[in-house]
Amino acid sequence: MQVTLTHHTTTRKSVEVTIPAPEVNAAFQEVIQRMAPKVRIPGFRPGKAPKSVLLKRFSREIEQEVAESLVQRHFWDAAAAAGTQPISQPALEKVTLKEDQDGQFKAHFDVAPEVTLPAYQGLKLTKQKRLIDDEAVQEHLEGLRERAAKFIPVDGAAAEGHYATLDIRVKPQGMKAKPYQDQVVQLDPKRPFDAALVGMVNETTRKFDITVPADDPNRALAGKTVHYEATLKDLRSRVVPELNDEFAKDMGSYDNLAALTAAVRKDLEEAAERDAVVRVQSRLLDALLDAAPFEVPTSMVALQLDDYCQEFAQEVAKQNVDPRRINWAGYRQHRLRDAERAVRSGYLLQSIGNAEDIQVADEEIDRDIRSYMEENAIQTPFAQFKADLERRGTTTEIKGRIRTDKIFDKLLAAASVTEEVLGKEAFMALVELERKREAGEPVNRFDAGGVEGGDLEEQEGGAPVTAEPHVHGPDCDHEHEAPAAEAKPKKGAKKAEANPEPAEEKPKKAPAKRKAE
Repeated sequence: MQVTLTHHTTTRKSVEVTIPAPEVNAAFQEVIQRMAPKVRIPGFRPGKAPKSVLLKRFSREIEQEVAESLVQRHFWDAAAAAGTQPISQPALEKVTLKEDQDGQFKAHFDVAPEVTLPAYQGLKLTKQKRLIDDEAVQEHLEGLRERAAKFIPVDGAAAEGHYATLDIRVKPQGMKAKPYQDQVVQLDPKRPFDAALVGMVNETTRKFDITVPADDPNRALAGKTVHYEATLKDLRSRVVPELNDEFAKDMGSYDNLAALTAAVRKDLEEAAERDAVVRVQSRLLDALLDAAPFEVPTSMVALQLDDYCQEFAQEVAKQNVDPRRINWAGYRQHRLRDAERAVRSGYLLQSIGNAEDIQVADEEIDRDIRSYMEENAIQTPFAQFKADLERRGTTTEIKGRIRTDKIFDKLLAAASVTEEVLGKEAFMALVELERKREAGEPVNRFDAGGVEGGDLEEQEGGAPVTAEPHVHGPDCDHEHEAPAAEAKPKKGAKKAEANPEPAEEKPKKAPAKRKAE
């Protein structure tokens, strides 16, 4: 076997391999012997057709099997002989295989990048954290009240603020009528349509006309009279519970409002600390990545994009949007920079972990699994549960996450970190600044069918309903099942759902929990 190695980029290589003719002949003979008993050729008993006939009738299939056999047999040995280690499957550029001739193939593949570590000792960082004061606690308690609101049936007449479920027939002047079923409207008498509904009771129908202003943006209706026929099917009022001891008991195992308030404050402080740690880790990683530029393998980036697409497909499916309508090429391009950063981060953290000889003991993995089982009340015997995780490759993910945590702990311990506590306005300004820095296209840009993302449809008779993972890189096993042990919920007050900021306003997390082995 002769091997020629070509360097295309720092992470992209190719090998051109020459296989001696006797070995090529042996591969042909092996494939033909395996194929002969399985094919039927008129005039010949099974397995008795001459070799020449088989080659003529099935040349394409035979050559394909021979190629697969020889490439798989020689590619990895050829790469090793050339002093390189592929991290991707070979992409064949050409294959020449004929009997009685030396065979040749050329295969392209990716290799891991060589990372030159930047100076990561003594970095100066600012850890910015949201101030959790009485206002923040009270704001969160009010949020809990709002989410605990109940929608109570109304026996009387429709009034301002009520939620009305209606069947509506709409007939604009000079146009055909159009029906709408189960429309939910919160009545606001300042709107002409809503004003016409005030005073209605359930199971009644009201007919009325509304003249659209001449300057209405909808030119098809501007200045016209629209006839409505509305049937009230359900009427409800939204009742927000009082903030008292009874409310606290309803939120969980709290004896009184004071206990709930204390739990919320504690949760908010813990959430603020987690958020601050994620933010400072992200800045630390950004600084290191800027100081250590290196190319990443395209195959790893592609796999990372595959995972992003899978996650996004699950998100849009929850909004009843068909994933087949998504412009996936556009979405992949949109997430390309994120994918490259994630893969670069994995390799960089791995290199730092290797330099610092950071290890993860089996006991640490076991402790993490036991903690997860306890938090989720899993009654399965530990050995059985762990064995299941191992079969799915999840323990590798757990090990990588633990190692990454230890790497960040090491980096932050060696850095000079100044803590800055921000009030509400300053913190929200910080979040907005981070949002602008990472500004991307809206979700519905990638909907080829024009379906808007966002809220789901409102439900009859009830409240309106409203609507980074594994990183591919070093030592990646390419198992894409969601790691069960990484799905830990944050600890906090029962049902309190404390968080220092709205979920939609969280800055993008740094890959602080990424696999780095």
